[in-house]
Parts: sequence; C-alpha cells; structure tokens
Amino acid sequence: MKPSCNLLLIAVVSVCFTGLAAAQSRVVWLSLEGAPQRQASAAPGEKAVMPAGPGEQARIWFVQRLPGFRHERDIASVARIEKSITDDSETYCYANALRTPWREANALFSEPVLHRLPSRVIIRADRQSLLKPHLNADGQVRLRSLIDDTKLQGAVTSQRNYGPLIDPALSASSGPQRVTHYDTPGRMLMARHIDWIISEPATLAGFIQSDPALPRTPTRSHEIAGPAAAVVTYVMCSRTPTARRLLEDLNRLMVGRADRPWERPYLELLDARERGDLTRLIQKPR
Repeated sequence: MKPSCNLLLIAVVSVCFTGLAAAQSRVVWLSLEGAPQRQASAAPGEKAVMPAGPGEQARIWFVQRLPGFRHERDIASVARIEKSITDDSETYCYANALRTPWREANALFSEPVLHRLPSRVIIRADRQSLLKPHLNADGQVRLRSLIDDTKLQGAVTSQRNYGPLIDPALSASSGPQRVTHYDTPGRMLMARHIDWIISEPATLAGFIQSDPALPRTPTRSHEIAGPAAAVVTYVMCSRTPTARRLLEDLNRLMVGRADRPWERPYLELLDARERGDLTRLIQKPR
C-alpha cells in the first residue's frame, strides 16, 4: 500500500475513534420542566436563567468538576425522565432522584447527594392563629383535622404523590382544592387566595425568588404529625459504561467533603428553624 493510502487510512480510523470516544463521553442531564426559572450561576455554555429545581445547583457544581465528559442538558417531564433512564444506548442522568424499587432495577445511582425537608403545611402568617386547634403537643399539624376545617382553605397539586404520611389524608377527603400545575398552590398562597398548602419549604422559596412579580406574603411552615425522615435524593443515570464512570468520579468528588458545598444553595432556601429541623432529621436514627 502506498504511503499516501496509509496516511489516509490512519486519518479515517483516527476520526472514527475520535467520534466514538466523543459519543461514549456524552452525558445528557435532564432537568424537570416547570421548575423555577432563576439561579445565580450556570454550567459552562449554559444560560444563567434556566430551570433551577432543588437538584440544579448540585448538578452545576458536579458538571463544573467533571471535565472528562461532554455534558449536555435537556428539559423533560417526569414521564420522559423515567423513560429516558431505561435507554441504555444513551447516557441520561437526573440530579435529584428518589430511589424506588422500579428505578433501582432500571438505573444506576450515586451516593446520597441532597438531604431535604419532607413536605410540610405552609400557612400564611396572618392565618396562623387559626392553625392552633390542629397542632399536637409538639407543634406538629394533625393533617386530617386541618383538612376538615372549613375556615381554612388549602390547595394541593392533583395526581401528585406526597408520600405515605400525606396521601391517605388527602384521599379520605374532598378538600383541599386540587389544581393541575405543581406551582399553582404556591402562587395562590402568595396571592392570598388560600390559607395553606402542602409543599417543601425550599420549593416555595425557590418559586418566590424566581418570580419578582409574586407578592411576598409572609408564611410559616409546620411539620406534619407522624413518622418523619429527611428526603434523600441521588444522581440517577441510565445503565451505560459512561454513566458508571461518571458516577464513580462524582462519588469521589463527595468523599471527605463534610461541608457538602453542592447542598449549600438548597440550605440557603430554608430559614434557621427549618435548617435546624433538617439537621435533626438527618441525625435521627433510622
């Protein structure tokens, strides 16, 4: 074979292997659609204004420290996130995932990334005195009692899973008001159309920060009576070799970081009392 042909063959093979390596290192990060639209920073190449749910700042922290991968980002519904994670021909990841039996059978997980407060009753401060009859001795809300109180109007998102502590109480009653979009209850609360909602405090705080047009109605969050634990979420990825490498590198980034800086933006959305409650739940024996 002529030297020129050898050089051409080497060039073609090099291009093929380069393309394959790029495809193997590509990671598509999925962000939940409908999340708040403002955040302080962005990953390289991303706009500063984008969905910024609880896992987004953590995702950015990791992406900035994982240069060995070609990171891309896409907006997805919950249904599409679930479907994409089962696609082992592409590496999809989601940075704020709960572990479920179905997901554990179909996806890969990092070590714990975020510790969050569970959903609480959040009530307008000017209506708080009316909540007292529904509090137990520990200051926790007896949810069924609150739901049955016609003097206090609440709202929740329909077809949403609030968990085993909350869902039975909601299904046993026609109240509170059901709405379709998961940000609508918070907007109704800020506009004083209702008295209370069920939400994670950081979620409501994020919506308020993301929308300067929303009224700044004072509120207070209350634990719901019953068994409670911190909500732990993880980076979840499809089952690919690239995902395995990514999660190994990501786990190494977290080792020995007692300050857990990727959690700081979430903690800043909580008030001092809520941060204390979260610390107590994290330290609570399981």
